[in-house]
Amino acid sequence: MPSAEDFDFPIVVLEADSPQAIGKVGLFDFVISVGSTGIKFVAAIAGLLQPWGPLFQPAAVRLANLRAASTLVQWGLISGDIFAFERSAILLQQSDVATLLGVDLSTVQEWEADEIPVPRLMWQEIAERVCKADQRSLPPELTLVMPSASFRARTVRIFPNVPQPPQPGCSPTCPPGMGPPPCPPIRG
Repeated sequence: MPSAEDFDFPIVVLEADSPQAIGKVGLFDFVISVGSTGIKFVAAIAGLLQPWGPLFQPAAVRLANLRAASTLVQWGLISGDIFAFERSAILLQQSDVATLLGVDLSTVQEWEADEIPVPRLMWQEIAERVCKADQRSLPPELTLVMPSASFRARTVRIFPNVPQPPQPGCSPTCPPGMGPPPCPPIRG
């Protein structure tokens, strides 16, 4: 039987698992820790229940990580751990960031190790890419919060942004699957 070390994502311990649910798809809590910040995100995403816990689709995990990273951007929190988390959410390596930002690889490593602070403009470049990937906009009057007392351990429930193709005849103000205002259902 596989153990937690066999996977690169946290295994969720089920409180009331039932043998008849093994092998079935369902929504399970996926826990995302942000380095040593004490911040954890929890996203309910589809998984296939195995005897040792749910097995999540990589695409669902990526969307959950992206939503967590863009939420951190919206909060304006910045530290080495958060910068590394945001970088990995958009699938960039440290060397990719160094090339993108025109700095040495050692500089990126020092930022992520909290040896030197991440400059605002460098963080903003990565933050914009994170928000764009999650189809969110960067807040116009974003105030960055450097490591301080405002950094506290917390658990936050998030909902991954699953892009939906626009429905024909749908107004941007209507929920998905609904027609123009007053948003009656679209019959097809």
